Amino acid sequence: MAENPGIKRIREVRALCERPSVRRRTGLFIAEGERLFKEIPQEYIDSVYMSASYMRSHPGTRCDYVMKDGDFVKLADTRHPQGVLAVVRQREYSVSDLPEGNLYIILDAIQDPGNLGTIIRTAEAAGAASVIMNKGCADIYSPKVVRSTMGSIFRVPFIYTDNPEEAVNMIKKAGATVYAAALEGESILEKRFEDKRAFIIGNEGNGISEDVLKLADKTVSIPMAGKVESLNAAVSAAILMYR
Repeated sequence: MAENPGIKRIREVRALCERPSVRRRTGLFIAEGERLFKEIPQEYIDSVYMSASYMRSHPGTRCDYVMKDGDFVKLADTRHPQGVLAVVRQREYSVSDLPEGNLYIILDAIQDPGNLGTIIRTAEAAGAASVIMNKGCADIYSPKVVRSTMGSIFRVPFIYTDNPEEAVNMIKKAGATVYAAALEGESILEKRFEDKRAFIIGNEGNGISEDVLKLADKTVSIPMAGKVESLNAAVSAAILMYR
């Protein structure tokens, strides 16, 4: 174990926190915080950084670099870090890796990191087989998305694709009905969903793009009372997953 990671390595970690291009180039990302650290499969851990106080209170835990508490604060992405941070190797999934299942989530340009992370977490809770994203979605490996998944990122197969049609066609061939969440769709209160199904969730501001909407078999809507015009994307996804 090294006592100090050095300026060069600290800069590398900060770049992984701040720059998607560095995460793509290196195939690495940051998982920060005690709960996330415990969720990481050991074979995917590249290196572990700890504050001195965290190291003292967790003897025997893997640590590659220990830092003074004040220096660790500068390394971390959160304002009040818990004292442990891991550099993790990214997983790679492709459309051909789509697993069998009864529930799939298809995301069209979901850009808010909190929404994306929450959808991934909810997908695991609802038993989704996979989450499929087009390139307009936020970077799932950004620190905020990773934290928002609460560890589900390590368990839910997810796919980024330039060609969502290919993935949707594979889902349909497996027997799933594809539903798009749209304001003009049939109310989910009047709809009985197929046992094998997929839901398309659109961009927070613009909804589902025309190119993606045409991939759906049917459109559905979530009825809303009062003057509410739309629901948060993650909330909409959760409601649909549990129907």
